[in-house]
Amino acid sequence: MDIDILQWNISFNCQIDKIADLLKKNISSNSIVCLQEVLNSAKDKLIEYLQPLDFAYSLDIRPPGKFDGKNRKLGLLTMTFGGKIQRGELINRCIFPERTLFTQIDFKSYGNIKILNFHSLTGVGYKRGKATHFASIAEFLESNSIDFFACDANEPKSDSFNIGDLEFWDNGNKGKYPSLIFGLNKVHDLEDSINSIQNRFDKLPISHKTGNSFRRYDFIFKSEKWEVRSLDYLYEEAIKATSDHALVIGKYKQS
Repeated sequence: MDIDILQWNISFNCQIDKIADLLKKNISSNSIVCLQEVLNSAKDKLIEYLQPLDFAYSLDIRPPGKFDGKNRKLGLLTMTFGGKIQRGELINRCIFPERTLFTQIDFKSYGNIKILNFHSLTGVGYKRGKATHFASIAEFLESNSIDFFACDANEPKSDSFNIGDLEFWDNGNKGKYPSLIFGLNKVHDLEDSINSIQNRFDKLPISHKTGNSFRRYDFIFKSEKWEVRSLDYLYEEAIKATSDHALVIGKYKQS
């Protein structure tokens, strides 16, 4: 079986019609689309326009509270094309559980695919909170066998094709907790999709700009059950579509 994974932080202040147009051009018959910073109004428009077979939305599971600010209104949306969602749940041990969304999806031609969609907190506004968020996600990944995770990580500080050369932001712990997910100390068996196809890249792709620096903050990790057919970071196209992150498209086949 072939499966496409689309990872995108669409930006809460995007123009949703342009976002939907770019997604529609890149969705195949067997696709899982993982989005971050999705307002409830944006979710409704995306579902209406793209007509997925099924979807899960983190703010349907943990709606914003009466006194919550806008930071609790940035939901995660996982849409499926070709598969039906059997389970959809948050990592409730996270301090922002609605920034996580685990789904188990039944594709009849393959079986169940398990994927975690998550969005890191920023180190600027949530320095120690970001570390705590990563710790809970790492605990989930260590305890659960899944096929993929897709995320906006707000990491690393310094990127590299070599996992040993990654440097993470110091959020009061010298990068300990992101390393449990992305670095040498990772507590799970999933692999950055770029690792197995490094020879196809002249340089590391970029997915986001912070200040004057271009960074790769967006990832799709995959289990050994899946072989990477291709991996594309559509940065310029995503910026034109009014996001501030690249649309990442990974195409995979069963190993």
